[in-house]
Amino acid sequence: MARSHHRHKKYHTAQYHPAGSRTKRKTASAVFIIFLGLFGLGIGYFAAGTIPALIIGAIIGGVIGYLIGSNLDKMASKK
Repeated sequence: MARSHHRHKKYHTAQYHPAGSRTKRKTASAVFIIFLGLFGLGIGYFAAGTIPALIIGAIIGGVIGYLIGSNLDKMASKK
């Protein structure tokens, strides 16, 4: 039986591979640093309301955010 001229040829498209290991995405760390830094800033404001309390709260919140975010990034890269 004759093959139709309108039939599409079967071919494989070129596969797109996103950036390799050179550029690592660390989105969870950045999100948690910002979120918990602002949260610590708020806690410092409501607890004491002084400038040193704001700074200390933001720093502690940022450190805790970094630790939580880096652990989430490690768990996501294992899968």
